[in-house]
Parts: sequence; structure tokens; C-alpha cells
Amino acid sequence: MKSGQAATQALAAALKRHAAQVGKTTPAVRGSDWYRAVVATVGTDGTVTTTDGIVALRDEAYQAPAVGDIIRVTVSSAGAAVALGRYAGATAPNGAWTDIPLLAGFTTPSGIFGPAQYRIVTVAGSVRVEMRGSVACSPSVSTQTPFSSALPAAARPAYGRTWAVRRQISSDTKGVTAVEVSTGGVLQVHGLTTVNATTWFALDGSYYDL
Repeated sequence: MKSGQAATQALAAALKRHAAQVGKTTPAVRGSDWYRAVVATVGTDGTVTTTDGIVALRDEAYQAPAVGDIIRVTVSSAGAAVALGRYAGATAPNGAWTDIPLLAGFTTPSGIFGPAQYRIVTVAGSVRVEMRGSVACSPSVSTQTPFSSALPAAARPAYGRTWAVRRQISSDTKGVTAVEVSTGGVLQVHGLTTVNATTWFALDGSYYDL
């Protein structure tokens, strides 16, 4: 009887442990929850798969996902998972200032305004490219003209972006012109025919969202 009782108790304990494990891993049992996870793969359909096999749809704020990201995942009681975004200080883009790769005919800096540089950062959960510094044009720019080779893939936007910058027309005349970045990561500046050609322009305060 004692051996039979011990076996029954052992079976009951095993069943209890199994039930606890199922409760931990089954959303329908444990209810909705959230946890930290590591991205194993990035899908082309707006999802990421974690190292523990959860396929989670990315929240709109979770941009530029990468393998190795430490993210917050929420799972509903029905098992639907959403990746809310990476943790700050984990693998969120927070790059150092890097020189823009200028094409022939463009030099930096222009005067006292510092070298033309960019960095990739995360702001409010979204990835953006910030720029600073200045570029001199020789000869001066009179049409829409590329001034950089392609930036890295991580700095290329989903759509073309454009913004206004300060430009120099002559020593006594200043103005505004447009800078663009293509989906291929090439930066372009606009100019008009003489006497309104762009001799140099500044990038301070410029940025675009991916």
C-alpha cells in the first residue's frame, strides 16, 4: 500500500508540475501578458520571430527591426502577439556622427560651419537620420544635383524625403534651397542658373524619418 500511495503522490506531483508549465506557456490559460524577448528573424510581412518561437506583428512605432533586438512583446489571451518595440539602450539605433560621403566637386566644411555629417538615431520609437555641417559647391550648383554617394542601407528612407536648408548665393546674398534624399540613400541639392546658383549650403537642423 505504501509503494502504491507513493506512486500516486508522485503522479499527482508530476501532473501538477505539467499543469503549471502549460499555464505558463499557453496564452488561453495564463491570459494576456507581456515579456522581454530577443528577435531571431525579421519577416517581410511586418512581423518578427523571437528566439522562443513567438511570431509577433510589429507595432507602428517599432521601425527598422534587426536580429538581436531586445523587444517588448505583448500576447493576448487568444495568442495574438504584438512587438511593441525595442528597449532603449539595447540595440536601438543611436549612431555616432559620420562624415557624409561627398562626390567630386563638393567639399566640407564651408567656412566656420563644420563638416557635413549624419547619424542614425531613435526618437520616440522611430528611426531618423539627423545631419549637420556645411558643403561647398565647386562649381556652384545651378540644377538639381547629387552631392553624395549612397548612404548605408540603414539610412535609406522608404520614400524620397525633402526639406529646406540655408544656402549661399554670393558673399552678400543668402537664401533657401531644397535638399532631397532618394530611397537609394543619395543626397541631392537644388540650385538655379546664375546669378542664383548655390555656392554652399548648410545642413544644421536637417533630419528625415525612415
